[in-house]
Amino acid sequence: MTPITPAPPVDWNRVFLVLRGEGYTLYDVSNFVSIPRATLQGWMNGAEPRHQDGETVIRFWSEATQLPRESLPVRHPADFVSRLAESRQ
Repeated sequence: MTPITPAPPVDWNRVFLVLRGEGYTLYDVSNFVSIPRATLQGWMNGAEPRHQDGETVIRFWSEATQLPRESLPVRHPADFVSRLAESRQ
């Protein structure tokens, strides 16, 4: 069996920044998706959501931006390498 390459992690900061550009505050998003604002802030600070909660916000993002899921902001492995290098300096 061929190994599967894991999907890149969602860049939640950029997801919420894009939604902000569409006119939605974090408070608005929280109300629409029924996820506490503090939880969403945690995602912005690096916490990973439960699958269902993440999917709910992704669906909201897609509807709000009229963009397909494939356009979802993701973190690329190079981002991790550069951050690691910066932390060592």
